[in-house]
Amino acid sequence: MRWLVFALVIAALYLGREVFAPLALALLFTIAAMPAVAWLERRRVPRIAAVLLVMVLFLSIIGGLVYVVLTQALALAGELPNYETVLRGKLQALSQEGSGPIERVVGLVKRLGEVMSPAEATPVQTVTVASADQGPLATLLSLAVVIIAPVATFAITFLLMAFILVQREDMRDRVLRLAGLHEMHRTTGAMNEATTRVGRFLLMQALMNGIFGLAMGLGLWSLGVPNAPLWGALGFALRFVPFLGAPLSMLFPLIVAFATTEGWHTVLMVIVLFAVVDVVVTYILEPWLYGSSMGITPLALLLASAFWAVMWGPLGLILAPAITACLVILGRHVRSLAFLDVLLGDTPPLSAPARFYQRLLADDSLGATALLSEEVGRKGLEPALDQMVMPAIAQISSDRPNEAFGPALAIRTSRTLTRVMEAVSQDGEGPADILVLPVAGALDHASAAAAVVALQESGQLATLVPTEAPRPGLVVLVAATDAPPRRLDRALATAMQLSDRVLIFAPTDEAAQALYRRPQTTPLVTLEALITEVEAAIGPGAALAEGQPEAA
Repeated sequence: MRWLVFALVIAALYLGREVFAPLALALLFTIAAMPAVAWLERRRVPRIAAVLLVMVLFLSIIGGLVYVVLTQALALAGELPNYETVLRGKLQALSQEGSGPIERVVGLVKRLGEVMSPAEATPVQTVTVASADQGPLATLLSLAVVIIAPVATFAITFLLMAFILVQREDMRDRVLRLAGLHEMHRTTGAMNEATTRVGRFLLMQALMNGIFGLAMGLGLWSLGVPNAPLWGALGFALRFVPFLGAPLSMLFPLIVAFATTEGWHTVLMVIVLFAVVDVVVTYILEPWLYGSSMGITPLALLLASAFWAVMWGPLGLILAPAITACLVILGRHVRSLAFLDVLLGDTPPLSAPARFYQRLLADDSLGATALLSEEVGRKGLEPALDQMVMPAIAQISSDRPNEAFGPALAIRTSRTLTRVMEAVSQDGEGPADILVLPVAGALDHASAAAAVVALQESGQLATLVPTEAPRPGLVVLVAATDAPPRRLDRALATAMQLSDRVLIFAPTDEAAQALYRRPQTTPLVTLEALITEVEAAIGPGAALAEGQPEAA
């Protein structure tokens, strides 16, 4: 049923694109204009007058851009015949007989075509049908049809924008009523977040596009590229198109520089100018001024741009970022649409501990090490071990009895965790004062490796491998699973033979509960408790003082 509703919505959006596209554009303009209207109203300007002033401002900006583009385009069209000599010379240089790159490519294509073509080709007779000249009236009518359609769309858009700005409270209340009064807090939160985030994004995007267009226009003017204001205005407008707008804004002045300037210096400088301006605006100014993104992943924005371009054409391509951001916000506030936030939003779908555990399950020790190192860089080693490694050990212990998990996967995951711990461990200088011994099994071994890393971070000389050095001052026995009593007794006896002092570390609830039931065994269940007890027995980084044997 849900998929049927989804298909019906898609079909309605596509079939009703002549209505929905202008409405979506009007809502976008309304969100952009709402702060200005509210600012005027706070200064006691009547609402109708405030809306009219903002509408005049919008029309002036758009009209100015259209005027610049049209006048500069007409001027360029009139000047192009003067550059025919330069263009002809460059094309001849590229296609010199037998030596130019274009000539070589054309020759290669011709030779391949001769090899693949049949030996005797049947001549094909072509018939050319001369079409009658349409005449000036028909040409004017065709031009009027081309111009009237976008003009009508923008006229409807601005009428809707004016109506929504004047009646915005009424529109808001109707949306709240349709959403349901019992969910008013969710609807209000979604509307406020959408208005704030999309409005700020549009304002910052317009500012960044203006900086981009101005920098490109001034740079092209300084390079001597004709009609630099035209390319600056096109850069401002085209950059609203995700991914493709900025490269397209460079393509047109690059062609003009190729056709109108001698040599190749100007062409190369246009490419350098675009690279510098785009890098500065995209990677320096935008992150600095935006503060936060639209909350959309780049892949989601790319797919959404392609989808809305198919649905609504070029207008959908421009509206794609704002529509996608609204869908993400809707998914964050409406439980039944939470999948939209997961699919499109830039919020990590998995927490850091879950991602770390997933990398262990996938036997990806390099990926798990990278995640752990990233967490260590943010919080420190001990918090990272406590928040990522110890939950992973507990999860392996909890999943091990499940039939779908099984002992084989538990062993493989534990060994992967051991490799991760070995990668982040530090080799101390001198003989180790503390020997960490696993009771049995791969999970115990991984837990012992984690205990060694934690003790090393606290300044202790700890090792997992017995050495030929003098007896260690302390042995930490690690039990992460409910080991059989005989095996645990044998491990305790081995530990007591190696040192007079033994501590038992049980990082999982299963092992801790089993040890609590045994007499004279009190396990330590956290890394913090283990480090505290070790420092109490040995001291921070000092050798163990002589004393009586003890078992924790």
